[in-house]
Amino acid sequence: MSGAEVVIVGGGIVGCATAYYLSRKHVRALIVERDALAAHASGFAYGGLNPLAGAGIPGPMFPLAQKSFELHEQLAQEFEVGFRKRPVLHLAFSETEASPFDDDIRWANAQRGFRAERLTGAQARRLEPRLAEDVAAASLLHGTAEVDPAALCQALALASAAEVRIAAALGLERRGDHAIGVRTNDGVIPCEAVVLAQGPWFDAPSWTDETDPAASVTPLKGEILRLATSGAPIAYSIGWRGNYMTTKADGLVWAGTTEQRTGFDATPSAAGRQAILRHVERVMPRLEAVKVVRQTACLRPMSANGMVVLGRAANATNVYVANGGGRKGVLYGPAMGSAVADLVTARPKGRV
Repeated sequence: MSGAEVVIVGGGIVGCATAYYLSRKHVRALIVERDALAAHASGFAYGGLNPLAGAGIPGPMFPLAQKSFELHEQLAQEFEVGFRKRPVLHLAFSETEASPFDDDIRWANAQRGFRAERLTGAQARRLEPRLAEDVAAASLLHGTAEVDPAALCQALALASAAEVRIAAALGLERRGDHAIGVRTNDGVIPCEAVVLAQGPWFDAPSWTDETDPAASVTPLKGEILRLATSGAPIAYSIGWRGNYMTTKADGLVWAGTTEQRTGFDATPSAAGRQAILRHVERVMPRLEAVKVVRQTACLRPMSANGMVVLGRAANATNVYVANGGGRKGVLYGPAMGSAVADLVTARPKGRV
């Protein structure tokens, strides 16, 4: 079976970004994907880009988030991927819920390119009159954005000129501590290096002999509804208790999301649908003529500490892991791909 310089296992945002940034270093990559590019979490995600919040932010994840946001802006100049700036309106229904706002606003206003302010409930309703009457306060963050993740994955893969092999990746072919290929259901693909970016299907012990729990990821199911509504589009990404809703470029209101530990079950559920609709009714009770057009579910790769797993595998000289983006995977994808491309090309070539 023909090979490549680098085999990337997984055709989501991280795998496609890795192929793209390797191509800019003139490295030929092959993506192994069992279904299709962006067929799972990267294709169904909302695509919100907020580098100022999430696990490890403020903290160790912020440089990666900041760098990746900059890369998203650069990629938007090259590709038509639905990138647009989208302010975040974060709601509170009590002063207790609003208590973190002041610290969040100070943090945001200290970051270049972002601006935040605290609003009363009445001020928030002037921005969006369909909000619930008992919204007590809100924070408004300018500078954030959104993207179409599926379109971005396709654009990155196409621009990379990487071969896409539809097959099930089963494991590594090794020579000592060195990977010489990737075993699939169709045979072995020889290569000089391997990048493992298969999302929640990455099992650290079986792929890399790694037993440290920090290197593992598990699936977290998330569901999203796409709603047809009447009236004006929602001009903000409206958040409350980890949920969101906004009008996307397709004209539909995207509302989500759930967090469910269901193993590898990615089937949309009646319980998920009802939970999201209750959130929509609570936040925006005057949204008119709500009709569910589509319900999707996907599995996010969650690490033990909520941060990414990125770097060379502990027990292999030429195997690299890029995983664990969780709910921020679309944001982190470009920077993770760029970083792992740097790692791959920094090692001596040709050891097979």
